[in-house]
Amino acid sequence: MPWRMLEYMQRLAGAYRLPLWSVVFYVGAGAGVDDTGYHTISGPADIAPLAWQYQVIRLWQMSAEELLALGQPVLLALVGQTRVDQPAIILPAVVARLRGVADAELRGRLLTALLALLPAEEMIEMVEKLLDDETGLLDTPHLRRIREEGREEGREEGALAVWRRSIVEAVTLRFAPPPEVLQRVQQSLETHSEEAALAHLFTVVIRSASMAEFQEALEQA
Repeated sequence: MPWRMLEYMQRLAGAYRLPLWSVVFYVGAGAGVDDTGYHTISGPADIAPLAWQYQVIRLWQMSAEELLALGQPVLLALVGQTRVDQPAIILPAVVARLRGVADAELRGRLLTALLALLPAEEMIEMVEKLLDDETGLLDTPHLRRIREEGREEGREEGALAVWRRSIVEAVTLRFAPPPEVLQRVQQSLETHSEEAALAHLFTVVIRSASMAEFQEALEQA
């Protein structure tokens, strides 16, 4: 991560020549525990000719209340990666705030991401019950657009490609697998030629507790 951040920061600084504030959000228990956010490259005589710094936020160390207190709706989709000690209180508050997002496309993406990043089946079911038919899991503006894109292309293969891409995006968002694992997932998805099966796999991604669980379901599909 430090080297990736160095590359990102130098690109942004060179392109815009403006004040820069960089933040890394670590998702998953234990992620980023050794990252101080401050890094240097040593030179002669203990001189560090290069140093870079960014803020480190480990979501797994934050409480859900802290995330809510930030007042940023776009961050609320990450609440499932924080410590949710009172889901019966926190999750309705999160859903209520996300419903207040005016942009329907953005609202749909955030609700989909919220479900994808919840760690427990009980939490997923709780959020699904909070969502009405208009913004439910399989009827968010984002997922309606997926279906519409497939229909507009006028070919069954177009719809399949959209579903495959969405599954890969959800897998990346939830589990951040290594490139070689993601490549195997993509190759496996290419063997599925029915839209209903791919739609089911998208739901499986959201409900799976781990990458291994999703891979097992994918192999059995």
